[in-house]
Amino acid sequence: LVINLRAPLAGRRVLVVGAGGSVRGILSPILEEEVAHLQLANRTASKAKELATVFAALGNITAGGFDMLAGESFDVVINATAASLPGEVPSLPAGIFAPGALAYDLMYGDTPTAFMQWAQRHGATRVSDGLGMLVEQAAESFLLWHGRRPETAPVIASLRAPG
Repeated sequence: LVINLRAPLAGRRVLVVGAGGSVRGILSPILEEEVAHLQLANRTASKAKELATVFAALGNITAGGFDMLAGESFDVVINATAASLPGEVPSLPAGIFAPGALAYDLMYGDTPTAFMQWAQRHGATRVSDGLGMLVEQAAESFLLWHGRRPETAPVIASLRAPG
């Protein structure tokens, strides 16, 4: 987000949707960016609350169900649910995107995900899928194995190039 999409997180209000393993993997790096607030929302509120408790010492994080999002707006909204796999969108309320907001789906594909399309229709200024995250994870593995980190921008560009 910060490097590839040039989307600074420091001082921003961030919503992470979901409470599975991928969320567990992204919460620490997001909180390390010194966000103003991280809201964790999940269909099952108790799962989100449990996860928020684990990461509470790292920053300002709260959690609950989708119902608590009414009237809230966020600078960055990250979909970390599996809803995009069957082409669905989590049950998020309208108005969650602050002016200039970024919507990021951890899923990726050759066409925009259902979440990305929904986000554009509901006020997100920018949308992106999780291809960059996949490439960055591979780069970290390469670093562990070979002691140097490869440039990722050309890889992402190549994967995004048509045909």
